[in-house]
Amino acid sequence: MRHRYLISDHEHNPIAQAVLESEPGSEPLHLNILNDRAELVANTVDICLIALDEEDLTFRGRAGYRYGDCVVVAPVELLGPAARRNLRVPTRFESYLYPVSGDWKGQRAFTCKDLSCGGIAFQTSQPLEIGEIIQVVIAPMRHPMLVQAQILRPLTAEKGGELSYASKFVDLCDDEDKALREAVFSIQLAKR
Repeated sequence: MRHRYLISDHEHNPIAQAVLESEPGSEPLHLNILNDRAELVANTVDICLIALDEEDLTFRGRAGYRYGDCVVVAPVELLGPAARRNLRVPTRFESYLYPVSGDWKGQRAFTCKDLSCGGIAFQTSQPLEIGEIIQVVIAPMRHPMLVQAQILRPLTAEKGGELSYASKFVDLCDDEDKALREAVFSIQLAKR
């Protein structure tokens, strides 16, 4: 099994993606840095390694020397599950949402404002209820996903009468959670 990581700096800015080359749990870690970003990782020194798989640890580390596409990293501190949820990116895409618990039927168009591993902020032309469960099509991915989200709160009204909402994802399976992490991180890397 390949142990894959997303690497960011200490302020959660994306740097690279990596595959663990050494045995899990061994120290120091040897990471194969993807897409010719090994020098950038080695020069950043204080990094966060966010595991794509739930069973792998997420931690803060210190990048050491580099050899080819590999960087040696010494783990410094374990990070909790919040580190995965902190992956967030302002992004804009148009898609659709569907009711699960609401009083309405059919589909509604929405425009994404912000996507994170924990939820989505979006604007739409029709009102939604706080606590309502919806299904959301997350489009900017290799394979668009249909996931459930719960409306948390309204956000500031947009010009032109558009309504904005913050929501959190609910009932995600491990594969959906992993795909969302990859999508958010890939969008962040592309914007850098």
